[in-house]
Amino acid sequence: MRRVMPSAFELIRRVILVAGEAALLYAISRLLFEWVLRAAWGRSTARRLVVDILRAPGNILHEMSHALGYLIGGYGVSRLVPAFIDPNGRGYCRPGRRWAPWAVQWLATGLAALMPLFTGALALWLISWALGVPEDPRELAITADWRRLIDLLLSLDYYALRTWVFLLLALSIGVELAPSDIDLKASLPALAVATTLTIGGILVVFELDRFAPYRTAVDVYVGWAMSWASSVLSFGIMALLLVGIPAVVVTWPLRRRR
Repeated sequence: MRRVMPSAFELIRRVILVAGEAALLYAISRLLFEWVLRAAWGRSTARRLVVDILRAPGNILHEMSHALGYLIGGYGVSRLVPAFIDPNGRGYCRPGRRWAPWAVQWLATGLAALMPLFTGALALWLISWALGVPEDPRELAITADWRRLIDLLLSLDYYALRTWVFLLLALSIGVELAPSDIDLKASLPALAVATTLTIGGILVVFELDRFAPYRTAVDVYVGWAMSWASSVLSFGIMALLLVGIPAVVVTWPLRRRR
């Protein structure tokens, strides 16, 4: 049996990297939800109102991301309810009728469950560039160590309104990035199948001579897609860490009182 071509190994490495970054982004978002948002919850109406206002932008994006996932997966959307008008305080998005020939229910459900991770990370990137926070968003994209992240946090202009708009929006989106427990159960099988099929498809294209004419296209387009997804997810990870550090510090006394 021939050895797998180096290009195939590089593509597979990128696929695994994207899956790992998605998992890390999910973990950070869940930690922020548990350590920051739950710490701010309380019995008083004022505290609940503050939490609802903070959650609103991120939760609306979260539910709209579910809807986008269903639409891409071939299903319509029958109902979309954000958390602040849901009696249970969660928010939900229900799929509608099948409209596309490629629609597969379990795959569309998994795609809808995972979509908030990608749309949320992309929204953080767009907001950062639009507001200019940090002043050069590329610094956040290339930051790779804690010391540089702390330096970047200390260098923000806290007298500027745009800094606080970014921090509040980033926190709102960040705590709502992660799929819920229900979403996670639906998304894990889809993520596993999609990752396995992608890796399997890469191996088939680079191993079988009949697919040789397609190798360059697969190398270019799959490689570009994985690089783009990785850059968006890694930016989301660093943005959540940037806003998460001060958020955890501020809400720590509230958590200790609970």
